[in-house]
Amino acid sequence: MLAAYANVPEQFPEGNVPVAYAAKKMGKDACFIRAGIEAGWLPIGYAFRKPGSKKINYYISPKLFWEVTGVLYQPEKGA
Repeated sequence: MLAAYANVPEQFPEGNVPVAYAAKKMGKDACFIRAGIEAGWLPIGYAFRKPGSKKINYYISPKLFWEVTGVLYQPEKGA
């Protein structure tokens, strides 16, 4: 188990991983990523809706994304 965390990055980028980037790296559609986050079976981030709004906002944590996929998001390369 420790070997799995031997190459933990020293620092994760600030901000969030774009849904489109996550979908591309995981080989899935953006709708799949959104549905997984909303339902809770894809533990890479959070979905939230402001009161009175119809729009859902998504936050994908760079650290959680790395833990699940092994892909380190680098904004200058991936955004």
